[in-house]
Amino acid sequence: MRTAQLRTISRVSLLATLGALLLSGAGALVTSTSAAAHDEIVASYPEAGSTVGVAPDAITLTFSDEIITESSAVVIEVIAPHGENVAAGSPLVDGTTVSQTLAPDQGPGMFTVRWRVVSSDGHPISDEYTYTVETLTIITNTPTPVDTAAMQTPSATAADTDGTGHGEPSGGGALLPGLALLSGVVVVGGALIVVMTLGRQRRRRDRAAATSPPSTETEVLADES
Repeated sequence: MRTAQLRTISRVSLLATLGALLLSGAGALVTSTSAAAHDEIVASYPEAGSTVGVAPDAITLTFSDEIITESSAVVIEVIAPHGENVAAGSPLVDGTTVSQTLAPDQGPGMFTVRWRVVSSDGHPISDEYTYTVETLTIITNTPTPVDTAAMQTPSATAADTDGTGHGEPSGGGALLPGLALLSGVVVVGGALIVVMTLGRQRRRRDRAAATSPPSTETEVLADES
């Protein structure tokens, strides 16, 4: 009889232990399932670790489910390279997306985004990431300086060529002495030709006069004598 009672007690204790183990396992399963149900960030702009050419006006975070929209439940900070928080105003929640406006003139460098929200299951979640704004080189169309001296040089050369300038003589002026010399040679040569022609004509007349017969008047004088 006593042995049967001991066996019954042992069975009850064993069932109680198994029940406790089952309850513990169920609690752990529920806890893990609840933890797995926390919302998480699925996208962002700028993207984590990315480099952008222009500083954004605002950043956006997109979560896997709608988050708690209470103002105190959403906190976003954007820390500039110099350590200042450039987030301007309060975050704006629209469904699963949270937007945060940024101050202008942020400058280049690495920025750190720190965020904290309350998941749809009531649990707070938070994280941070960085993005970089690169320095842009702005190319401006700067007019090329004009050399005024170089622009005036052609005009001066043209004036000298026309004979109105006061610079060095042009190529045409260098030919004038040669042309004058050639003209003098032509004139002198022409004069010599004229003189020689007249001399020839005179010698011919003298030669013709010397060889012509005496005139009739001379014969009459000779007969009278």
